Amino acid sequence: MELRHLRYFIRAAELLNFTKAAESLYVSQPTLSVQIHQLEEELGSPLFARVGRNVQLTESGKVFLARAYQAVKALEMGGRELDALRGLLRGQVLIGSLPLYGSTFLADCVHTFKSVHPDVYVKVKVGTSEDLETAVLAGNIELALTILTGHTADFSSRELIKDEIVLVASCDHEVAKKKKLSASDFENLHMVLPSERVSATHLLGIFFEQNNIHPNIAMSFDDGHALLEIVKKGRYVTFLPRLAVGVDPALCTLSLPSPGMPIAVGAIWANLSPASQALLDLMTKEANPWQEAIVDR
Repeated sequence: MELRHLRYFIRAAELLNFTKAAESLYVSQPTLSVQIHQLEEELGSPLFARVGRNVQLTESGKVFLARAYQAVKALEMGGRELDALRGLLRGQVLIGSLPLYGSTFLADCVHTFKSVHPDVYVKVKVGTSEDLETAVLAGNIELALTILTGHTADFSSRELIKDEIVLVASCDHEVAKKKKLSASDFENLHMVLPSERVSATHLLGIFFEQNNIHPNIAMSFDDGHALLEIVKKGRYVTFLPRLAVGVDPALCTLSLPSPGMPIAVGAIWANLSPASQALLDLMTKEANPWQEAIVDR
C-alpha cells in the first residue's frame, strides 16, 4: 500500500465522482481507477459501489476512510517534524480565508512569502467563517484568516488586524450623501447581506436588535465579491469590514451609529508546520503596515 493509493482513495471518497477526483489530483480518470482497484485488491474488499457514472462508499469504504485520514495526517506530520529537525522550509502550506481578505491582505502576504520561500507550495481556499473553523479542526487547512470571535477554545488564535463593520453603498445611492448614520436611516434601505455562516452577520443581527431596526433583507451571499457587485448597481446596501472592502471609487463606506461595530481579524490554527509557522510570522509582521496603508488611501 502506497501513500498515493490513500490520497487517491480519500479524494474519490470526498467527491464521490472519479472524474472530478482525477481532475483535482491532476491525473487521468483511468489512472485513478487503476490505483483504487489496486487498493481494493490489496485490502480484499470493495471500497466503492459503482452505479453508472456515480459511486458510493461501501461499508468497508466508510470504515477504511477514517483510518486513511488518520494515516495520511500522521505521515504528513512526520514529514513536517523531520523538516523542522533539518530546518527546512519546503512542501506545502494549506491556508483558508474569508474571500475579501483573501484577495487583499492575504494575497499581499503570500506574494511576499513566496519571494522568500520559493520552494513552498501555497494553496489558498476561501470560505465562510464557519467553513474555515471546521476545516482547521478537521486538519484540512493549517491556517485560516477570519473574523475572531469568543469561541476559539478549540484552536489557537492571533489577532492581526483591527477593523469595523460598515455600511457599504454605491456612491450614487441616497444614503451615501449622509455624513453620519442614525438608526432611523436603516428603515428604508434595501439590504443584501453576507451569509448567516459569516461571523459578522451574527454581530449585525445583534446591532439590529439593540437599535430596534427591522431590516428589509432581499438577498444573502456567501461571497463578499458578489455582494459588492450587487451594491455597485445602486439599489442595495450591504455591511462588510471596511478594510476588506478596500478602496473602490464606485463604493462608499459609512460607520455605523455609535458605538459602531469593531471587529478583530486574525489567524486560527490547530497545528503548524515550519512553513505555516513562517507564513503566520510574516502575516503578523505585515498586518500593521498593510492596515495603515489602506486607512491612509
